[in-house]
Amino acid sequence: MSRPPPNRPGRGALSSPPGRFARTSTGAVDDGWDAGEDPADANPDSLATSLTPEHARSIITRNDSPDIAFEQSINPYRGCEHGCIYCLDGGTRILMADGGSKPLAEIVVGDRIVGTRLRREPTRGQERCYVLTEVRACWRTRQRAWRLRLADGTELIASAEHRFLAGAGWKHVAAASPGSPEPCLGTGDRLAGFGVVPRAIVPGTPVAVPSRLAVVAIEPLDEVRELIDITTGSGDFIANGVVSHNCYARPSHAYVDLSPGLDFETRLFYKVDAARLLEAELAKPGYVARPIMLGANTDPYQPVEKQLRITRSLLEVMVRCRHPVMIVTKGALLERDLDLLADLARDGLARVTLSLPTLDVSLKRVLEPRAASAGARLRLMRELKAAGVPVGVLVAPVIPVLTDHEIERVLEASVAAGASSAGYVMLRLPYEVKTLFREWLDAHFPDSAAHVMARVADLRGGRDNDPAFGSRMSGQGAFAALVRQRFKVACRRLGLEARHDLQLPTHLFQRPARSGAAAAAGQLTLDF
Repeated sequence: MSRPPPNRPGRGALSSPPGRFARTSTGAVDDGWDAGEDPADANPDSLATSLTPEHARSIITRNDSPDIAFEQSINPYRGCEHGCIYCLDGGTRILMADGGSKPLAEIVVGDRIVGTRLRREPTRGQERCYVLTEVRACWRTRQRAWRLRLADGTELIASAEHRFLAGAGWKHVAAASPGSPEPCLGTGDRLAGFGVVPRAIVPGTPVAVPSRLAVVAIEPLDEVRELIDITTGSGDFIANGVVSHNCYARPSHAYVDLSPGLDFETRLFYKVDAARLLEAELAKPGYVARPIMLGANTDPYQPVEKQLRITRSLLEVMVRCRHPVMIVTKGALLERDLDLLADLARDGLARVTLSLPTLDVSLKRVLEPRAASAGARLRLMRELKAAGVPVGVLVAPVIPVLTDHEIERVLEASVAAGASSAGYVMLRLPYEVKTLFREWLDAHFPDSAAHVMARVADLRGGRDNDPAFGSRMSGQGAFAALVRQRFKVACRRLGLEARHDLQLPTHLFQRPARSGAAAAAGQLTLDF
């Protein structure tokens, strides 16, 4: 029997497995936040944290997922995104912004290319259109390849987990493993794009799904190849004339050769010019004000925020521009910025949600060892309410067996502290996260581990994870229905809004003047 990895005081992950490019399952458990009011929470840190500046070209991330109720987000720090290997053969032709094409192997950061984006049209509703965007990251890996052949003769060589846009949505080339839950392509599926015939693209042109791009064959290749992928501003790109998903959701630590385990918690990246980049984006003539979420992927109030003050600098820009903002955090450091949030809240421009999965002190210490204590988060709710800032609670993650029995108690304590809205997210174990979670369970709750994972399988259709829109956040089956009903009944009894109202006003937005620096920064992106 192998010896379990040592527990690191003040850290959530127990090990630092290789990054995903090493073709091993990896993942992130804890992001690292301020300790709370309980001295026992302030565990001595056995691993020092290092900081690396990241010179980003843009700051706002756009979202079109139906499971997420916001369209724009900013992540001042990088560290807890998760994803999969979405790679293509280096000879794949990428459609450039000037109408030409270039082999994927020759693409570099900063290249201007064509991608797509969903747009809301007044008469036609949502439709996907071509846009110009830029390449933000590139990397290479070696793995098993598959060949995809289309009716018009187009061929694509990709990893099994690479996704292409079909008429029914994004689909993987093939299942990564038996029983994999991801939607996969089959013969007859029609892909979005225009195929191998070169074509000049006018931004705003709707994306078609022609019959000539029907899949006619999907063949595994008996070889390991060097495959390449990129991250783009639009979240996709055009590969051999077909709309291809990029790796924006991949663990950022993995593609800089760091582990999403302990490296994820100790080797952090921060966006140096975040405030300047935000002001430049807001100053663009075509920018349309929509609420911006802080904390969508990584917590904006990690311990390093105390010295770097990046989140505060972003809020200062939003105050000056009267831009609506939402925040999700576990960090008590948010209290420092009450002055800015109260200023925005006077015009209804700010909302805060505090994540609170448990009131159990001993469980919290191993689940979120560097986050604020439950008492500190409840106190912060009271202070937010007193300052006139609407506050909600997010019971997340709900862990079957370990925390689901606390839902009502967490909601009751939050209402008493001033919360007016509530939500919950069932435990999700996508891709590499499941490995570190199992390791964490075996180390801290060995007697309950099998029971927890059996209940997870019930929630996820017999698997560790269910990525399907509509069920991935709450689960499916009898247990999921029971939790959903309990949550609904408790919210009704306590007078909580079951969904946080995200329709913050935008009519007060004041576009900042385009200074020379802002204009220069604005020229770095080509999102139309």
